[in-house]
Amino acid sequence: MPALAIGAEDFTGLLQRADAMKSVNPVEFVRLLDNLHEQQTQLSESQREHLQYLQGWRHAYAGEYAAAIPLLESIVDKASDPTLQFRAGSTATNVRALSAQYEGAFLQLNKLLNKLPEVTDQDARLQGMSVAADLYVLVGEYDLGIHYAEQVVKENARGRGVCRGEQIRLDALCKSKRITADNPDLQTAVNACLSQGESLAANAIRTTQARLFLREHRLDEAIALLERHYGEVEQSRYPRGISEWESLMAQAYQQRGSGNVAQRLALRSVEHSVKDQFTQPLVGAYRVLYEEAEKHGDIANAIAYLKKSARADKAYLDDVTARQLAYERVKSNTLSAKSQIEALNQENKLLQLQRELDSKAAETSRLYIALLMLVVVFIALWAYRTKRSQLHFMKLSQVDSLTGISNRPRFIQLAEGVLENARKSQQQASVVLCDLDHFKAINDRCGHAAGDHVLRQAVMACQTHLRVSDIFGRVGGEEFGIVLPGCGLEDAKQRAERLRQALSSIDPMFEGERCPVSASFGVTSTEISGYELRQLLAHADAALYRAKAAGRDRVMPFDGALADKPAVAIGEALRNVGHA
Repeated sequence: MPALAIGAEDFTGLLQRADAMKSVNPVEFVRLLDNLHEQQTQLSESQREHLQYLQGWRHAYAGEYAAAIPLLESIVDKASDPTLQFRAGSTATNVRALSAQYEGAFLQLNKLLNKLPEVTDQDARLQGMSVAADLYVLVGEYDLGIHYAEQVVKENARGRGVCRGEQIRLDALCKSKRITADNPDLQTAVNACLSQGESLAANAIRTTQARLFLREHRLDEAIALLERHYGEVEQSRYPRGISEWESLMAQAYQQRGSGNVAQRLALRSVEHSVKDQFTQPLVGAYRVLYEEAEKHGDIANAIAYLKKSARADKAYLDDVTARQLAYERVKSNTLSAKSQIEALNQENKLLQLQRELDSKAAETSRLYIALLMLVVVFIALWAYRTKRSQLHFMKLSQVDSLTGISNRPRFIQLAEGVLENARKSQQQASVVLCDLDHFKAINDRCGHAAGDHVLRQAVMACQTHLRVSDIFGRVGGEEFGIVLPGCGLEDAKQRAERLRQALSSIDPMFEGERCPVSASFGVTSTEISGYELRQLLAHADAALYRAKAAGRDRVMPFDGALADKPAVAIGEALRNVGHA
């Protein structure tokens, strides 16, 4: 399309027009940007900076985060307009969070919040506070997120604050389980967004309501809502939003029994997902594809989708941990920096006092010594606090935050050390994999709080039967690994049986809901599988699949005769296993 002839005085108006419609009419926004780009040699320096900001925003909207960040941060460093700098910093912060660069996002957020009192432009303030609210909700700081969202609503810049602020507030209330699908605030917020032409934000609120319908098992209402606005979501050309919408539709149709429709929508959700981004909607889409393939006897695709689902689920859990650790690390470093500044201020004051007191003989000497001791104590206390923070975060990086036992990387590290010692001393060791039965059903029926309760109770039950020398870790969502040094296969089977009985004895009641607990176990030992951890885990996993296939709630040792045919064993297990 040829560029339109534009007078120099019209460029500013076109840039403002493009800025105003970037989330309202993406097609027109792109057309204007392409037209301005072709004539950028005629733009002033400030107009080129504004165009560069909009180009960065365009890349971010399309999920092209690697291209967006350099454009936006160049504006933060070099732009002549402080308001444009602040807006670019806000967008860059949001893009860093979307691309899992969490530490950079929270560092940038601290800078934005420090500058916020000086910002007078209403749109820029709305954007900065919205980003803060989004990031705090992202790390589970729901009350902080709601606080900033309510500030956005209160200031209501150009009438847009109610829409944007309510979108974030309702999302936080949904994630913290403080709202139901019938809450009238949902429709009020949608109407506020539509009155401003913000269909993207309106559909984000509808996504929240659809999640609530699914949580409350109101499938027909969820499907009706999602189908009614599916066309609008597709027209938005926002990959992340389209993928989440289609994943929710796939899950709703599958729960209603429309497997073919669910499969088609799940494939679309995977296709629209942002490359190398592992989100809850992607995990849900792969789970639908795996379950439908298994239901139709398509074992090859079932195995492939199961692996993709497990990989996406692990990556998502790792991402949740990474964002929380980044938030805590930045918060700790910020407090540490403030302590250092306070220490330097105190030291400067002390030096000033020292100069004033130099003229006094004995009294000055005594006071100087006292002040010096105070400085030493202050520095020692600061060093102690810093060291404690370092040890705290080192422990966080090695421990599963929900259950308090080793996480997967720490479990693998400890297990490899134990196996190496066993190999050198020619002692036996065994590996046990434990997977809770029907855990997804507990989450779906009773909620994630019940699921978390079951996981914690399961860990406590197992720990009463484990030795200090045993290695115990959470290696997946509901899967646990155990390394038993000095144990042969028979001894390991007996100990696994005691663990199985302990899990079966857990009180099944949680907040009035019955959540029966049982688990399947796969066991192998170094005398069968050798001392390589990867091989031991593979054999224990194969035995675990056999336990699932045999009816669950049992202990199954690895059959050495199948050592050369793991794929066959897994395939046979999948043919007979229902949902875990």
